Amino acid sequence: MSTVSYPSPVVPGPPRLALQIPEGWEQVWAPDTLIAVRDTADGHFRANVVVRFYQRLAPFGPEQVEAELGQYAASHTDGSLGALRDQTIDGRQWVGAELTYTEQPVGEVGQAHWFTAAAQNDVMDVIQVTGSWSGDRREADFPLVDAVIDSIRVRT
Repeated sequence: MSTVSYPSPVVPGPPRLALQIPEGWEQVWAPDTLIAVRDTADGHFRANVVVRFYQRLAPFGPEQVEAELGQYAASHTDGSLGALRDQTIDGRQWVGAELTYTEQPVGEVGQAHWFTAAAQNDVMDVIQVTGSWSGDRREADFPLVDAVIDSIRVRT
C-alpha cells in the first residue's frame, strides 16, 4: 500500500503570504481565511482585510471575477458593483472591483475585491483579497485598506 500526504506535488496547498498592516490594526482569526486583519478602534465598523485561497477549474479570469462579484453584490441589499480593474502587485497580475451594499446596523459597506490566479496541475489556484470599510468612513479607512492590499506578497 502507498502513502499519500498533504501538502504534496499533486496538491501543494496555499502559497506563503505576507501583508503589512498599519498601527492600530491586528491579526485576527476568521473562518475560511489565510489571513484576516482589522482596525482595533471601537465605536464604528472596523475596516478589515481578509485573504482567501481556493482552487477552481479553468478558466478563471476577468469574466469569471465579474460574474462572481456581480452575484455577490446582487445577493445583498442595495448591492452595486463598480467597473472591473486590473493592477500589478509585486509582479503579479490582479483583477478586481469595488462594490457597495447595505447591511444593518452598519449602513453602507464598501469592499474592494482583488483576485489573482495561477494554473496548478489541472486547476487554478486563486487568491482573493477583500478589504471592507463602512461607507461613512471611506475617506479615513479606504487609504488604509488599499495600502494593506497593495502590500501583499505571494511566495510560491
